[in-house]
Amino acid sequence: MYNFKQDTKELLQKILMENAPELVWVVDCKDFRILEIETIHELRDILADELIEKGFDEQDNINDFGRILEEWIDIFGDLLA
Repeated sequence: MYNFKQDTKELLQKILMENAPELVWVVDCKDFRILEIETIHELRDILADELIEKGFDEQDNINDFGRILEEWIDIFGDLLA
């Protein structure tokens, strides 16, 4: 359903490998609607933690990495609506 660019998929894969290797399969998921609610919450928590750690510059302005993370958080959040 959602079509991540290859570099974006690689970033997601790297984040999941570092924080939740058991969820790396999500990167290749063709339709995120099949994800369980618990999994979606876990993914959003992981991405939110990354956003807090690496998504802002020294002046607390969102950087490009942070924008990508926000997009993922929104994509997974829309599944909860």
